[in-house]
Amino acid sequence: MNPFTGRATTDAARPRVDAVNWGEYRACAGEDPDLFADDARRTAAKAVCVRCPVQSFCLQFALDTNIPHGVYGGLDEDERQELLGRKRLRARGRHGNPEPAWRQILRVPERREELLDLHAHGWPVGRIAWALHTNVQTINRVLRELEDQAALDAASEAVAA
Repeated sequence: MNPFTGRATTDAARPRVDAVNWGEYRACAGEDPDLFADDARRTAAKAVCVRCPVQSFCLQFALDTNIPHGVYGGLDEDERQELLGRKRLRARGRHGNPEPAWRQILRVPERREELLDLHAHGWPVGRIAWALHTNVQTINRVLRELEDQAALDAASEAVAA
């Protein structure tokens, strides 16, 4: 039995945790919400996160929604910003690539197809960004560019017809 949820953990009875239902399995459900917002009690809040079975989902939620305060997924707001900064640097490359990451994704067919596949399967933007080793802003920019291109293609077909 899972000590956090009280549910059976046999393979047959184990539920599939995903980006939609992860909140049902969080270790902080019975905790005082102020624990995670109080700067003086961050260590205690992070201790709850360490034993949480859905810590990564919680962190991704905080990154996706740009939550400015509190502890989510074991990280406080400064640590989350630092994580986003590292992701931006990694997307640019070690020596600084002058090409923006969103153009790189559009230019490389495998990366573009991977993004479209994940998006078609309903993945949230933050998880797509994590999977492609970039940030949420880059994924949003690529999706906007693809939508704009689709609109231009549709308009061109209408004019040609």
